[in-house]
Amino acid sequence: MKARLVLCLCVGLLLGADAPQGEAPKAIDQAMRALNDAFTKQDAAAIGKLVTDNHQAITSYYGGLQSKEVQMKTLPDLKMSEYKFSDVKITMLAKDAAVVTYALTLKGTYKGKELPARNMASAVWVLQNGKWLEAFYQETPLDGK
Repeated sequence: MKARLVLCLCVGLLLGADAPQGEAPKAIDQAMRALNDAFTKQDAAAIGKLVTDNHQAITSYYGGLQSKEVQMKTLPDLKMSEYKFSDVKITMLAKDAAVVTYALTLKGTYKGKELPARNMASAVWVLQNGKWLEAFYQETPLDGK
């Protein structure tokens, strides 16, 4: 089963390398920046427009998987003063799907607990009704701090 999953992922990434690039990476980058800014500003309305209805997020500070609904309810518990990203890589999987990876530096708290400072983030973005939306997000601390 694991071998099939790995094979499917590898095939998807290989096929994505030949997927049409066009304006998609630029639009995804702009949407990602808007979403990250919305989280920093705790702008629930903007966040809601930039993620899919079935969005899922995994971070160490959430303590596991959070749905869009739960994430919106706990948004006031997230206090970010800094969200800096670098080394952004957008891999097109198809004309309407991409994986975005980047290094991430955070400052802030979640439910009063300090956020990990150094992280790697990855997200799946999909094109729905002409708009790029984040469908999945995962953040992994690099140093446990």
